[in-house]
This record gives sequence, C-alpha cells and structure tokens, in this order.
Amino acid sequence: MSAPQSKPPTSRRRRWFDYAYLVYLANLLWQPTFDPRGFGWVNAAVTLASAAVCLIFFLFPHRDNRSRLSAATTLAAMGLIVAPFNYGANVYIVYASAIAGTVWPSRLALRTIWGLLVASALYLAVLLGLGTPWQIGLIYCFLTAVLVLGVGLGNISQTERDHHRSQLEAALEENQRLAAIAERERIARDLHDLLGHTLSLITLKAELAAKLAERDPQRAAQEMREVERISRKATAQVRQAVQGYKSRGLQGELASARLALEAAGVRFEYYAQALALSPTQETVIGMALREAVTNVIRHSGATRCAIRLLKEADRVVLEVEDDGRGGVLEEGSGLRGMRQRAEALGGSLEYSGDGGTRLRLWLPTTDPERALPQAHPTALYPKPDTL
Repeated sequence: MSAPQSKPPTSRRRRWFDYAYLVYLANLLWQPTFDPRGFGWVNAAVTLASAAVCLIFFLFPHRDNRSRLSAATTLAAMGLIVAPFNYGANVYIVYASAIAGTVWPSRLALRTIWGLLVASALYLAVLLGLGTPWQIGLIYCFLTAVLVLGVGLGNISQTERDHHRSQLEAALEENQRLAAIAERERIARDLHDLLGHTLSLITLKAELAAKLAERDPQRAAQEMREVERISRKATAQVRQAVQGYKSRGLQGELASARLALEAAGVRFEYYAQALALSPTQETVIGMALREAVTNVIRHSGATRCAIRLLKEADRVVLEVEDDGRGGVLEEGSGLRGMRQRAEALGGSLEYSGDGGTRLRLWLPTTDPERALPQAHPTALYPKPDTL
C-alpha cells in the first residue's frame, strides 16, 4: 500500500555541497562594490537580508509542506523587496525554487515553481520601473527563470528519488519482517513435528518406569535406558535442525539478492565457478553476501552490482562490486561481523571505495570444520556491536 500522497518524504541529512549554495549570495555584492555611494544603510540592509536567507534556507528544518512553502514565499517576496536596491536580489528567488523543489507531492512543487516564474516576471517589471535598460532587464529575467527551472526541477527529481527509495526500503523491511515471521512459524512447526511425538513417548516410558520401579526394577531400568536413548536421539535431531536454520543456503541467498537488487532498480550480474563448499563456508559466504547486497541497496546509489564466486589457488573468493558513489568506507557492525566470521576460518576481508565499492572476502579451501574447535565457539556468530 503506497504512502499517502500528502505526506512529504522524510528530510534527508544535509550534504556538504548543500552549503555550497551560499556562494550565490556573492551576486549581491557586485553592485555595492562598484556603487560610487559606497556601503550605506541600503547595503547594510541587504547584508542583513542575506543573513536572514542563511537562517531560513539552512537552519530551519522545513519538515512539512507548510514550512517549505512559507520559506519559499518569504524568499521570493524578499527578492522583490530588495530588487529596487540591489539587482542581485534575484538570487533569493532562486533559493525559493530550491526549497520549493522539496515540496511533496511533486505536482504541488511544480505549481510553486510556476508561481516563482511569475515572480521572475515581476522582478523584470521592478527593474524596468527603475529605469534599467530593457535589454539588461530581459537578460536578468531570463537568467532568473533558467535558474528557477533548473534548480527547482532538479530538486523535484531528487525528492522523488528519495521518496521512491524510502518506499523501497520500507517495502524491503516489510518483506524481511514477513519472512522472519514465516521462518519462525516454520521453525515452530518443525520443532512440533520433531519433538511432539518424541516427548510424548518419553513421558509414557517415564511413567511406566515409575510404576515398575518397586515390583520389577530390572524392567524399570530397561525403560529408563530407553528413555535415555530416545532423548539422545531427539537432542541430535534438534541440533541438526538448528544447524540448518543458521543459513538459508548460498543458493537461497543468491536468489534473495537477485530479487532485492532488481526491485531496487540495480542490474544484477553473477558469475560462479563450480566449488565444493563445506556447510560452514557456505554459511559465512551467504551471510557476507546478504550484508553486502543490503549495503549496496541502502547506501551506494548504484545501477549495477556484480557478484563473483571464484577459486584462486588455495582460496575461495567472494567479490561484490558496484558502480555507486564509493568513497571512504567506515567499518560498522556489518563489515566487522563479516571480517570476524572470515578470520575465524582463517580468511580475511578487503574492501575499497574507489570508483564504486568493491568488497572481497576470501576463505581457505581447506575444510574449516577441523579448525573450529580451536576457535572461540561464538566466533562465527559474534554479538552485534552497538551502532
């Protein structure tokens, strides 16, 4: 079910280049610089107005449509008010279009942008009323309209992408929640089928042994030995079942990765050599693949993700590579868990963020089951670190 159309997307965290928009305030300085009257009260007022722009545009969160529309209207009005004193006041209208582009739904943002184009025409009227040559006024109006459209439509497009990405992440989280519920129900059914009859049999034999304890101790001892045998068998079955629950299997993880990437609009590429993996190796690689694909979907902004499973000399190698934004990677709990599980089997984890993100996990080809008794019993499944 889609989110209500009147609800704006969640505000994203500001990026460093958002503050680069402040450079456009320099447009207000050229006229006072070359004005023979120097810096007077008018220029001081313009400076204060510029400070107000910083407060409105950058310090207030604008979390809902009302505050965003109010900020855009205030900035556009400020531009028209300051225009008689400083021709560079059209920058306020451009700032207004930047905020208007974050309004949701996009049709409301578009209507606001059209209103700002009208403000650009009023700006031209103000300039002409001040005696500005019509050629210069027309150039100013044209540049203002181009910037309003460019900045406004660009922010509308970014807002739609953010909204669709948040919807996709919500859908993925819902799918994971439903999958977890289904898995718990399956485990409950399996354990009921596995232990229900066995526990009933143990109860009956224990009751029989209690009744026979006084009149036929030998028979009672035989029944208790049978209880011990059944309970040991049940314990082995439970241990085997739990071991199977630790991983969905590598093929299951690959199928899940493909569905998740395609749902996120990321092209999926996969290549694998024929490999004989132990259950432990398959578990570690499958968990690493799940975490890596989740990071690609949530953080990379990629359009392509390539997954490769190879054998190199005495190593089994998993590579996950995307064409996203890359950059410096911080090792959080997910990457740290991958590294710990790989190192517990004598392997390692490498990653880089140059030209996209490339993750490379390798394990020795020797059977890791022999090395497990030497490792810490919780090494393969470490307790998650606090985020």
